[in-house]
Amino acid sequence: MRDVIVIGGGLAGCSMAVQLARRGHGVLLLESEVYPVHKLCGEFLSPEVRGLFRELGVEDEIDGAKPASIRRVAITTRDGREWRANLPGEAIGLSRWSLDPLLFGAATRAGAEGRQGTVVRDVSGTAFDGFTVRFQVDGQIVEERARTVIGAFGKRSRLDRSLGRQAGSGGSEFVAFKMHYRGADLNDWVELHAFDGGYCGMSHVENGLVNVCLIARVSALRDAGRSYDALRDGLMRTNAALARRFDVLEPAMDRPVSVSQVSFRTRSTFEGDVVMVGDTAAMIAPLCGDGMAMALRSAAMAGPLVAGFLEGKIAFDELKREYDRSWRAGFRRQLGIGRVLQAGLFRPAVARAGVRLLNAFPQLGDYFVRATRDADSRQDPV
Repeated sequence: MRDVIVIGGGLAGCSMAVQLARRGHGVLLLESEVYPVHKLCGEFLSPEVRGLFRELGVEDEIDGAKPASIRRVAITTRDGREWRANLPGEAIGLSRWSLDPLLFGAATRAGAEGRQGTVVRDVSGTAFDGFTVRFQVDGQIVEERARTVIGAFGKRSRLDRSLGRQAGSGGSEFVAFKMHYRGADLNDWVELHAFDGGYCGMSHVENGLVNVCLIARVSALRDAGRSYDALRDGLMRTNAALARRFDVLEPAMDRPVSVSQVSFRTRSTFEGDVVMVGDTAAMIAPLCGDGMAMALRSAAMAGPLVAGFLEGKIAFDELKREYDRSWRAGFRRQLGIGRVLQAGLFRPAVARAGVRLLNAFPQLGDYFVRATRDADSRQDPV
């Protein structure tokens, strides 16, 4: 029986694998994709992630990938209003195409056994009896046993259904797209452009590429013509600033990555005795730009507790209680504020009023920027 099976080789899963393997635990890391691959993501890493990368021992590799430097944020509305501010430190832009294999490699160097191209079919068992994980690789069904299972499989997975989580993830009226482009110089800005029924974020990643990531209501996509191209060439061009960007952008990918039935509801930090980290527990509103940092932070919370359980220092009930407590203390306000701000961007009248308010009271804008970051960078408005 292995000590840990981690399902999902993204930021949270790889972080868990690195932490536990370094402490000498037997870790199996399962990833459904074969890297490198594009994933739907804003690819914006908030300033606080540098310390987390340092703890994982990958800071030099991150710098070696030559990520883009991002220091300022701008929001535009359909009627031409805009708000601009500085970020509380230097953020970076790095594609998942580069970042995910980098972190997966760090996990295997730490001692985890990593398997790509594996599709997990089901998980059964408890922390008391141990778990059985069934997955498919190269057309064969394989079973592995483990004392602990970590769920880090992201926003949506067929595994949700087998774990009985599908019913709790309703409210999925959104669709999201991600695409890389060439041809525009955004300097050190991350831009958020609102349009009726959605918003589009863009910022640089490595090699001068521009990552464009948007989320829209399913009804807006349907009304625009049911395709990314129709949405881009129609409804999104009602925001003049966004239209000007698309006038000079040239695709750097064959097609966009898309995800439908996107939900922002908080699900749970545990399903049975399976520990959930990153987007598997909850997804922060993309406009906050802190989703990848949140994935890393949730793993930093869970890692020492899981290690303590495996080493006989704490009971599993204490692991559950402490992880749930620290998760809620760390993310509840951040998630709540993010959802309120996102709801406003979906409504043109609210977005206009919000931008006027932020321009009238700059300290309020600074507060919202910090309130959707790591707790260490927050400050209350004066």
